[in-house]
Amino acid sequence: MVRRLRVAIYAPQFSEYSYRLAAALARHCDVRLVLNRKDANRQWNLASIPAAFRFETRIRDLSLRRSGLIGIPRSFVDIFGFRPDIVHCHEGPDYYTAALIEQLGLFRTPLVLTVHDTAPHSDGGSGTNFVEEQLRSRMRSAAAIVTVHGQSCVEEFRRISPDFRGHITSAMHGVLMVPPPGTAPILPVEGRILFFGRMMSYKGLDVFLDAVEILATRGVRHQAVVAGRGPEMTRLSSRMAELPTVEAIDAYISPADTARLFQSAEVVALPYKDATQSGVLASAFGNHRPVVASATGGIPDVVEDGVNGLLVPPGRAAALADSLQRVLTSKVLLADLAEGARSTAANAMNWNNIAVEVLSGYESLMNGPR
Repeated sequence: MVRRLRVAIYAPQFSEYSYRLAAALARHCDVRLVLNRKDANRQWNLASIPAAFRFETRIRDLSLRRSGLIGIPRSFVDIFGFRPDIVHCHEGPDYYTAALIEQLGLFRTPLVLTVHDTAPHSDGGSGTNFVEEQLRSRMRSAAAIVTVHGQSCVEEFRRISPDFRGHITSAMHGVLMVPPPGTAPILPVEGRILFFGRMMSYKGLDVFLDAVEILATRGVRHQAVVAGRGPEMTRLSSRMAELPTVEAIDAYISPADTARLFQSAEVVALPYKDATQSGVLASAFGNHRPVVASATGGIPDVVEDGVNGLLVPPGRAAALADSLQRVLTSKVLLADLAEGARSTAANAMNWNNIAVEVLSGYESLMNGPR
């Protein structure tokens, strides 16, 4: 009998992403997943995610503000006690992941590092200050394989980290916020546009509000829902209050309510000024909703213009309004794009297909020089 590969996934962040990846990898490998309790509690109900093959999940308190003095050492024991062939981590500016990665060198255990932001976006993300830059450099230098989301991200990673000597692979970002099997679908509200997420300036909320005003001036029937928390929500609150077609939800939104928000929209807007990839995009397609998105970073690797969404130049409110108007005023186009979103979710962004891509990287690592 051929021995199955043993893979430990360490995920202080990105709990839903990691759980869905672990569930898909379990078809091929023995998997132990270590999650951060705080992050896991805030994300999708993990117990509702289908898992055809069993794998181990350990949930620890990975924050010194909580019970990290106990949870962090236990999480290290969870990883090394599993005796993994490979450890798979996410890049993030936290000391405990960096410490774990450095311990891997003592055991000669190869590291696969998923890099979600190949370069820091304009107002947040790993590498935006000296400490985070140092942590990011340490993580990348320790990795045998770096995996990113899309060919554009591969090219950008090479530009940002020219000294990296490991392998760079690409695997699509899988769908998120997928309703559990058997859940009754929610029909979209006519004319509803969803703008969702952590409200940082790079997300382009100001550009979106400019586009909404243009739609109103043109007499295009619409309803804009802006949902999430963040500095831009505060900065632009008075402006949103003055726009009669904008509903602002400045609050924590549960995973179940998040899924309902996506399904109730006809289209999801992502007018990012700069970005590498987007969990909001993964959630839109996971709920079979098309997008109007900026052609920036790795987004065009996922969004095919006219197939599963429309692409617009970043920072161009008039172009964003034009594309939103096209979607909202053509039932045929809306239906075609929604079908494209569903097809992308079922194929390119299907976690089982992504697991095969990730496994190929694992196997090349195990079969090549260590």
